[in-house]
Amino acid sequence: KNPYKAILGANPNPYGVFWLEVKQVLSDENIIIRNLPEKGKLKIPQVEETIEQDLVYPAIRGSDISRWGINPRIFMLVVQDPKTRRGYSEFFMRKNYPRTYSYLLQFKDVLLSRPLYKKYHEQAKAPFYSQFNIATETFTPYKVIWKRMTNDLIATVISSSKTPFGYKTIIPLETTAIMFTNNEFEAHYLCAIINSTPVRDFIKSFSSAGRGFGTPSVMEHVGIPKFDPQNALHLKLAEISKQCHQLKLEGKDEEIKKLEKENDALVEELFGISHE
Repeated sequence: KNPYKAILGANPNPYGVFWLEVKQVLSDENIIIRNLPEKGKLKIPQVEETIEQDLVYPAIRGSDISRWGINPRIFMLVVQDPKTRRGYSEFFMRKNYPRTYSYLLQFKDVLLSRPLYKKYHEQAKAPFYSQFNIATETFTPYKVIWKRMTNDLIATVISSSKTPFGYKTIIPLETTAIMFTNNEFEAHYLCAIINSTPVRDFIKSFSSAGRGFGTPSVMEHVGIPKFDPQNALHLKLAEISKQCHQLKLEGKDEEIKKLEKENDALVEELFGISHE
């Protein structure tokens, strides 16, 4: 049994409202943003506005993930209270983030007509900009994320990222699956296991390539032992993952391949896999 639960990434539906490009950081620390309507299917007007920076985070899609690395290229506006799992109150937004609230008001009709809003938020009269799949886990210091809807497990560890307006938590989006932890070594231990050939081959044996591949539920079938900081094997796996992430940043893919072979052998040892 796997003690680690995986969840889906944040769903910022519709992309054209909540996915952003940051154009400029102003002297008053507000930011000029452009929404990205071309990324979604709905016809949403493109606007350029000045908003507060506090609720804007770097975001990661499945396409931004490589094994042991990421390439964040978009930002996301997060207006969901992770504790209540509904949008921050309109009073709170008007008082604390009037520019952001004004930006959202332009899309009120679009946001109220979303099928997901009608299903999950309308009856509770949650704010019109309420979002989906955003909880306290979304802001956990360390997350292991992997691509969904592909044909192989490709995982990496994320925490925070340097942006033009300071270090911010990275938000994984719904084309990813996530495991979360407060411990950096535990995150790398999990990543080493998920990126290993034995685990990848095992997942491929029952999860068919395509839209259903790599969903959070696949990890229920992988009995990952709970991380033990006193266990030398666990620490070695974590260290290999950390080294692979560093080598990825340096573009040293050949050195990564050597470490991946060592990693595969250690994961076989962890699970007691024998080739006899």
